[in-house]
Amino acid sequence: MRWFDGVAALVIAVLAACLAALPPFDELKGPAFDLLLRARQEVYGEPLPSRGRRTLTPPVAVVALDQETALRPPFDRLPLELWTPQIAEVMRHVLDAGALVVAQQEAFAASAESAVAGYDADYLALLKSAGAQGRLVLGRRAPAPDRLGPTPAHAAAVGADRNVRHVALYLDADGVLRHAALYESSRDSSGTLSLKPSLALELAARVIGERPHLLNGSELMLGRYAIPGSDDNAMLLNFQGGDGGIPMFSLGDLYACAQAGDDGFFRKHFDDRVVIFGRTDLPRVRRITAARFLDLHNADRYAARCRLAAIDGLAGYDDGRSAPEALVTATAVRDLLQRTVVKTLPAVTVLIVCALLALAAVWAVLRISPFLTGIGIVVFLAGWGYLGVVMLARETWLMPLAQPAVALAAAFAAAWLYKAVRRL
Repeated sequence: MRWFDGVAALVIAVLAACLAALPPFDELKGPAFDLLLRARQEVYGEPLPSRGRRTLTPPVAVVALDQETALRPPFDRLPLELWTPQIAEVMRHVLDAGALVVAQQEAFAASAESAVAGYDADYLALLKSAGAQGRLVLGRRAPAPDRLGPTPAHAAAVGADRNVRHVALYLDADGVLRHAALYESSRDSSGTLSLKPSLALELAARVIGERPHLLNGSELMLGRYAIPGSDDNAMLLNFQGGDGGIPMFSLGDLYACAQAGDDGFFRKHFDDRVVIFGRTDLPRVRRITAARFLDLHNADRYAARCRLAAIDGLAGYDDGRSAPEALVTATAVRDLLQRTVVKTLPAVTVLIVCALLALAAVWAVLRISPFLTGIGIVVFLAGWGYLGVVMLARETWLMPLAQPAVALAAAFAAAWLYKAVRRL
């Protein structure tokens, strides 16, 4: 190979790697991750134990304020904001059953207390007692200082800022929910910067009994666990199907269960768990997530029933691609507690990997033949993809998939064109 062939190979490799890093191609890593989740499910079925994971049993459960509940008495005669007496009764049974901490995904922004004195008495009493014990947290949708809920009375009862946290779920550029923020930052009147944990991180921290803290000014630690993605304040969620899913329970069924005094059911399903109450049936609380190709419906997520049989035909907005935000928050809490947050390579490392692979492709085209090199690239990408499935399943590492494929394709095309021109 002549010396300028070597220079050409280096230039092509660098340009191919840079091309793969451009926004139109870099954004392919999101859909590639979604497909990798489906491939992992097809290859392994159920999630495997990974390094640092304590148990396969999800330490989180969701109580759904769903359409089924809204069709049952006494809920069918009331708007959601007037469900507080029933929610308080179910929450009390969940806490008495041994739940570690309870959260309401979206706090109520309105209350009947101003119109009917004493209507929220049970709910307020529960917020005060459980909040004082550090076992109840209310979520708010908007970041500080624009606090969308809870009502002033609910906030005061639960302990104000001590027990109110931002939900902090953000969509990627393609509108798919894959990441959850770990904290929100704010400055006080003196200009001092403070970090407040998101709802998911707060719940996980209360279970562990240690406050999250920064290490070396950037890496966020929860106990001895360095949370992946903390540098960018965006952890990549490890969505799972099969037995790795988060169990859901209908509020209406649990209310009937509480009325019947079936404490054994609550102990069986909520003892030693984080329990999140949240709506599941409205478009504004449902998001297309990275689990969109796993074809999971709410019916698949519901766990055991206590007293009331499920109502058939309540498809609602459940299209198998979207999931309620309460389930996404529960996924984030589970990942933090089981230490299964997906780890990713730094952007610089991905760029170097792409450049090296592109250089190998250029060398093969110039020294062997484009036909054999093309076959080799296809075989390599198939093996690379399978290795990506293995690494995600066993080590929760996300190998770069889309960027190397783009870099190899670009390097192959450029090297073939260079070789053709050189022969003229």
